[in-house]
Amino acid sequence: MCRSSIPKSARERVVELDASGAKLRAEYVLRGKVVGIRLFHKTGEPSRETPLKDGVCHGTVYRWDRPGVLFSSEPFVNGLAHGLARQWSDDGKLIGSYEMKRGTGIGLWWGDCDGELSLFEVRYMKAGFRHGFEWWLGCDGGLLEEFHFQSGEPHGIERRWNAQGRPRRGYPRYYVRGERVNKRQYELACASDPSLPKFREVDNAPQRKFPPEITKFFKRKK
Repeated sequence: MCRSSIPKSARERVVELDASGAKLRAEYVLRGKVVGIRLFHKTGEPSRETPLKDGVCHGTVYRWDRPGVLFSSEPFVNGLAHGLARQWSDDGKLIGSYEMKRGTGIGLWWGDCDGELSLFEVRYMKAGFRHGFEWWLGCDGGLLEEFHFQSGEPHGIERRWNAQGRPRRGYPRYYVRGERVNKRQYELACASDPSLPKFREVDNAPQRKFPPEITKFFKRKK
């Protein structure tokens, strides 16, 4: 299930210890270049492994949220997510996967909602940048947070909701090519920029009609 992309011949160089002297972070060096980084739990097991080539991710990134329990794997090629990413449950069952092609696709994240798997995060990506909508969801399928990006910059309406499903104070917020603007400026920009989502009062509620490529991933039994 876990095949490290860091060469076995690479030399470990510990760069961070905790107060007790336990290893927290190490770099792996081969022919004078750092070819990987590992973070560690205080118990000594890895918590994250990132292979590198010329300073960017290259190979499979692994994550262990609990010692000895693999949580996710995500392949990269020359700094861009590329291939099939996977996420596992605590008992080792595959609970979800998604595919990226050279940093382009839809990133997904699942969580446990009262014994059922539920989609928690959706992130549209293009060439390694956030591009399009990003949604963070609660167990009921309603939104907790909503963003919109263009080539990695905020470009759209940012909304956040409280536990009662009402917009948090100061939201929605409006952005045009990374610059925060007021509502009037945003609506003027929308008139000439079709890449900006138009403001609709109904969208201030946390319910959404998601596209088919997203709804198929909603709640499933474990």
